[in-house]
Amino acid sequence: MTVPLEDELGELLRAELLTWPGVTVRPMMGCIAFCHGKQMIGCYVNRDLLKKKPWWVNRSGESTLAWVRLRKTDAERALKRRDVHQCRTGAKHWIELPLKSHELLEQAIYWFAVTYSHPPQKSKEGQSRKRKYL
Repeated sequence: MTVPLEDELGELLRAELLTWPGVTVRPMMGCIAFCHGKQMIGCYVNRDLLKKKPWWVNRSGESTLAWVRLRKTDAERALKRRDVHQCRTGAKHWIELPLKSHELLEQAIYWFAVTYSHPPQKSKEGQSRKRKYL
């Protein structure tokens, strides 16, 4: 995806993650999803990329967001850090970081590296739902 983000920190996040083997980007619900192989490891959320503004995007004047999907233990560890919050969608083991400084960008990259190295398991609920429809 080569859409200009018009956001320096978002561009730096995308550039860094795309240097990692096997990482790709996909547009998803107006956001940029980062995937390692077939598994989504996180998203870049910027209201300026969306025509309609759903409740879960960053608010006007608020920093863009990095959402990272982690294993349960990693998410618990991440949530003890300043400026790291539970993802506003309520998704289990997803964290949210505002990309408002280079320090927070580095922290987001750190958590992306954690999930890249130790990806979360697929949920048993999701697997059973798939079987129902097959």
